[in-house]
Amino acid sequence: MSDPFDPFQGTVAWIADSGLFIACGRRQNNKYAALERFAAQNDLTFVIPQRVYDELGEAPDRSTPGQTPINSAIDAGWVRIADAPDYTKGTVSRVMDDVRTFIARSSNRTEDQIEKADTALAAVAVQLLEEGACHICLVTTDVDAGEGVVAALGANGLENRVQFKNGFELIDEIT
Repeated sequence: MSDPFDPFQGTVAWIADSGLFIACGRRQNNKYAALERFAAQNDLTFVIPQRVYDELGEAPDRSTPGQTPINSAIDAGWVRIADAPDYTKGTVSRVMDDVRTFIARSSNRTEDQIEKADTALAAVAVQLLEEGACHICLVTTDVDAGEGVVAALGANGLENRVQFKNGFELIDEIT
């Protein structure tokens, strides 16, 4: 495998999983503020699959109704919801299947126990690469999902175009 690419050079799309936002907490939390500042300083927008948004969209009791932390991030422009991938494309469906298989093997779970949001990360990665992104920086707190997306893209002709960044490590680096 080649050296990792610089996630701040060229056309890099940043995809994030729910775990990153859950780990940051509410808008008043310093981790949330640090993530927002990180996005602004690096002029990047985190792209999330619809399934990730659905996971995060439920307003916690202490949130202002209709204004969850993820909605605040979307309104501020540093997070956006990806367009729905074309699941009829062979690469999209193969990559999703490969991620599901990878996670099941590495976590000793059956494939039907794998969260659909985990495979959606891979589908969005393929979509963004096909739309012109040179590379993907995938930020998730789920190591199996991150490694699975990297392996699946590599197995489907998209090697060296995705980098997995552990969300907990990113939070530690920016706070």
